[in-house]
Amino acid sequence: MVDHPGWYPPGQVCYPPELPVYLKNVYDLKPIVGVPRCDELIGIHTVIQAATRVSSVPGMNDPGLFTQLGDHLFSAQMAVYRSKYTSLLFPSDVTYTPPTLPAHVSLKLDPISCAPTDEQVTKVHEAIRSYQKFSEIPSMFEPRLHADLSQHLFDIQMARYMLQESQRKPNTTQIPGPTRLERTADTTEESTAQNASNNAGTGAELPQLSTVAIRDILERSNEIADRANELSERSNRLIERSNQLAEQSNRPANQPKQPNNDVVSLRFNELLARLAEYFERSNQLAEEAKKPVEELGDIFRTINKVLVRIQHAVVRNNNGNTAGATWCLINEKGEVPSELLREISMSQNGPMLELQPYFRAPQNTARLNINGQNIPATISDSHLGALLRFYGIEGDPPKDSKQTNRRPWERDEARKRLNEYWTSALGL
Repeated sequence: MVDHPGWYPPGQVCYPPELPVYLKNVYDLKPIVGVPRCDELIGIHTVIQAATRVSSVPGMNDPGLFTQLGDHLFSAQMAVYRSKYTSLLFPSDVTYTPPTLPAHVSLKLDPISCAPTDEQVTKVHEAIRSYQKFSEIPSMFEPRLHADLSQHLFDIQMARYMLQESQRKPNTTQIPGPTRLERTADTTEESTAQNASNNAGTGAELPQLSTVAIRDILERSNEIADRANELSERSNRLIERSNQLAEQSNRPANQPKQPNNDVVSLRFNELLARLAEYFERSNQLAEEAKKPVEELGDIFRTINKVLVRIQHAVVRNNNGNTAGATWCLINEKGEVPSELLREISMSQNGPMLELQPYFRAPQNTARLNINGQNIPATISDSHLGALLRFYGIEGDPPKDSKQTNRRPWERDEARKRLNEYWTSALGL
């Protein structure tokens, strides 16, 4: 199949996710402009393989990063597909030629015409799995061949998808209403909270977000936007027509008789009334379009809170961790409190504060749980307030924003809130 590099926009950019330092040292992904080069695709596969290897290390598994890397790989492979197979909308005469496999891979892949069968797709999957077994042996594993196999699988799957879409009958099922979407979002949040409490202290699996709910929200949002655009176009036509009628009514020479003027005025008023209705409907659609986005934001905020709790649980329960591990307890923005903890005194073998409730602990003292030990921390009022704000648990701020010394009851309440957060059930 002849490539069509001119069809794919040369300025189209695929942006990679932000990588942690240890993955940047493997391969630093850069934005891809236009059709991806072979080395850029190989780099994406290399990063994914490295992230997979370290995912078994406690505290190193990042499901969100895997999702972003998968999306980036999909965008890059889609760009390659579009640059190669764009002459036909639903290719029926295209031959998809696989790369040549080395001798130590027993499978043999044949060219595929039109859409592949299930057996052909399964055979490509088996070839990829067989070749990946040699990834630990550099002399028997070629990254470019692995990237070509992955692209070949993507191409034939897209071919089958395009053929199925061309044969699918129009869907007359109504789109789910807002009630179903709200119920799905509520159920997802309840399931997320329940999973967080049931997997206390174990670095539990990330709660599975309902992909159906998200897909429904996005589809509904896109359809609302399309309808709003249609209404906007019709409104523009009505405005143009009303302007023409207004010009005609303002020309005395073109007014033959009074009855005709009345008809024009009546028609003009009808157009204005219809225009007002379209504007009102357009505003309603704009308001409805906000709801799916807000629901999606609530879902992701809930997931972010659970991820922070899981990270705290992993850090506080990892064998061998000491008081210095508190420097790794991130907030919901992914920031670490290193600057705040520099001037806070902690003692690994200090007083046994676990025998004293927070309200009977010495003044300016808080406690946290690391590896099953209650560790005392001497915290001034200014640092106490800064830590509460850092973790988003400050509650009602003092009336005087410049106040640094807290009243006794305010200090006790603030210390109680920090103790409960640092020694929460998920971290015990």
